[in-house]
Amino acid sequence: MAPPSTDGTVYDLGYAPHEGTRLGRRAAIRAMFVDGSRRVLGLRRKAMTKVLPWALIGAAIIPAAWVVALTFVMAGFTLDDADIFGDPAQFFDMIGMLAMFFVALVAPTLLIPDRQHGVLAIYASRPVRAGDYLLARGATLVALTSLFMLIPHAILYVGISSLYEDGFRAGLIHNGKQIPEILGTTAAYVLAYGAPAFLISVFVRRVPIATGVYVFIMFMTGALVEAMPRATELLIFKVVAPLALFWNPLSVRDWLFDREPDQFALDRAGLEPWVGAVSIVLIAIATAVIAHRRYRRDF
Repeated sequence: MAPPSTDGTVYDLGYAPHEGTRLGRRAAIRAMFVDGSRRVLGLRRKAMTKVLPWALIGAAIIPAAWVVALTFVMAGFTLDDADIFGDPAQFFDMIGMLAMFFVALVAPTLLIPDRQHGVLAIYASRPVRAGDYLLARGATLVALTSLFMLIPHAILYVGISSLYEDGFRAGLIHNGKQIPEILGTTAAYVLAYGAPAFLISVFVRRVPIATGVYVFIMFMTGALVEAMPRATELLIFKVVAPLALFWNPLSVRDWLFDREPDQFALDRAGLEPWVGAVSIVLIAIATAVIAHRRYRRDF
């Protein structure tokens, strides 16, 4: 039997160091944004990962596209026939609920797998800081949710404008006056629903659990309005009303579209709708601060 060799063995595994240009933090943030978008939408992944996100996207786009198709092929079709699809402000009742479920899927998918699989250590070995990572993931959440809400609105914008009595071009100009309100309300929904989902995903360790906790909390805050008396002057309700996370973007919508308040939490407590906008911004800022402190130790 031959004695064991004391010489080491070197295996060529084909590893080659990067010899190109070092792109730095900005390129790393962009790469994390692209990676996050692919992960959420299931691109280049198993078919099962595509089912939920694309089902929600289809639920948002297909009804709007169907209404637009009817405006072009059905004689006598009017805005009254379109129901909520003929009123951009009212359409937020439907698209906002779908956006909440979309956010419940997106935020945990963006954050939790990186902690589960030890990917944060790889990011930390690059010129990436905690703030860069959170910026990329937050930007992905904001961008995808904004597109989720705005694409159906854009489709309806074309359909509504085609029914304008003075012609399609005049309809585009006339209905274009509501674009600032639509953009402002969309921003309110994205921040109001996105920030709590992001914060929950920072601490919860499993994607399904984070999704369930988020949906439960949102529906609980939605049920809060049923426990509030109308036109109440009690201080406790004035304090709690801005924390009704589900209703804040709806109050902002009514404020921006100059609609009559619809007896949401803020209105019942005698607070102005703009308080909802302030509450949304403060919660988003608090989420950013807490998340940064949580992730700073990993980078």
